[in-house]
Amino acid sequence: MKHRMVRLYTVVALLAALAVLVTACARPPAPTAETPTPESPRAGGILVIGRTEDTESLDPHRTTTISSAEVLFLTNDTLVTLDYDMSIKPGLAERWDISPDGTVYTFHLRRDVRFHSGKPLVASDVKFTFEKWLATEGSPTAYLIRPIERIETPDDHTVVFHLKEPYAIFLDNLASSWASILNEEAVRQAGDDYGVTTVDGTGPFRFKEWIKGERLVVERNPDFRWGPPIVENAGPAHLDAIEFRVIPEAATRLAELEAGSIHFTGDIPPVEVQRLEKVPGVQIVRFGQLNTTFIGFKLGKAPLDDIRVRRAINHAINKKEIVEGAYYGMAEEAWGPIAPATWGYNPAVRQIGYGYDPDAARRLLEEAGWMPGPGGIRQKDGRPLKILLMYSTGPQSDVIIPMVQAQLRQVGIDTELRLLEWTAYLAALRAGEHEMMWMWVRYTTADILYFYFHSSQRPAPNRFDWADERTDELLRVSRTAVDPEERLRAYHELQEIVVREAIWAPLLHAQGLVGATRSVQGLRVHPANILYKGLDLWLEH
Repeated sequence: MKHRMVRLYTVVALLAALAVLVTACARPPAPTAETPTPESPRAGGILVIGRTEDTESLDPHRTTTISSAEVLFLTNDTLVTLDYDMSIKPGLAERWDISPDGTVYTFHLRRDVRFHSGKPLVASDVKFTFEKWLATEGSPTAYLIRPIERIETPDDHTVVFHLKEPYAIFLDNLASSWASILNEEAVRQAGDDYGVTTVDGTGPFRFKEWIKGERLVVERNPDFRWGPPIVENAGPAHLDAIEFRVIPEAATRLAELEAGSIHFTGDIPPVEVQRLEKVPGVQIVRFGQLNTTFIGFKLGKAPLDDIRVRRAINHAINKKEIVEGAYYGMAEEAWGPIAPATWGYNPAVRQIGYGYDPDAARRLLEEAGWMPGPGGIRQKDGRPLKILLMYSTGPQSDVIIPMVQAQLRQVGIDTELRLLEWTAYLAALRAGEHEMMWMWVRYTTADILYFYFHSSQRPAPNRFDWADERTDELLRVSRTAVDPEERLRAYHELQEIVVREAIWAPLLHAQGLVGATRSVQGLRVHPANILYKGLDLWLEH
């Protein structure tokens, strides 16, 4: 069997995240969006991107953030690549073979690849990368490759992975940015500084500078010639460099986009879309994507250890109001943890989920002993019902969070808001300082359920204290079962558990929106990451 096996498509984003899985089950391809590209791309220019948050780390084994993945895809390569139709194509591996039992994967590496330092890529670098990933203490993504039992390198251009059991999404996980192949020599020399001051990948762009909280710059790798078959330009890149600027305030980002001071931003407030579409020199690209915005609960902390309180919060949130007020209809209400377009989605969550019902919320709170108190805030044993909600700057968070706070107050819940800068926010969540948390996650398959809900993922990204034997077993089946129907049943039951136990308050699934100046050409939205390799991008001068 070559290049394919029955698999489920997974994008996360972050994303997360994370991997794309193609199954034997028929389903429509992921929607993409693109802008017309003239016949002759021009070389040169620096593409400037404005974004809300800084990169967390460029060590692919220590991060899950989308802002990190954006840079990792530019500076590094993976064994296989995800095509725009979500199929798996060659990457650093020009071909591969899979044993009949699905437990042995043999990859044959390209022979023309060099790291930015000039060192040739060899099989030992691949072996080192995955062994490091598995050994990285606290790695939030190591679960993606836990089925690896051992790795062999019979020669410099052959890598053999032996798995403990069949693993339907193995190839898809190898296409994620977290599976970026590293230079063993560079990592060992840099130590803890790798991914901070040192990056030595094989990608079309080289790390240049990083001023934390301000900007990160990558420059063209002039020696790059091994672009994957999914791009038109195999390399080098047309652009001289790409600069990521941290601009948390939406108004400032948009003003700079309109002025041409930045060329691109992936954080377009929906309220601004109609206006921006009329601005000369600006283009808005709409695209389909799999994502969920949610409020997560820390189940180990009172009062959220009481399922009645969690269900009451779900009933108190008016998702329709949020979709219309924050997204102007450019989103849909969420009833479970994954979007309806995801393979494995369970439509039954619409029936078992929590509709807006403030009276039901009040009844549940009273059943839990929280009675009306002074100022409309409920109390129990003389204590007010006050819950901490932590959040960071992100898609519409500045609009959504005050709306949620007001809605919860209507049923007698006082919400304390705490806004943190992104990296500080992630650190606080990992430390368990939250009671409720706001999050927005992009993904490509239902395997995002493993990312968030397997007990081994505590304390992060399972920031909810959820540990359940049945959940863990279903997650195992969802990854190892050969029969797609068996995997589908596992995914369905998993979603029902998440909804019934009210581990989250799912809010919405947003439409993808990016803004760019019309000088940006060759823009095609990739399902794993908007810019992906950046090889076909160029600027009109």
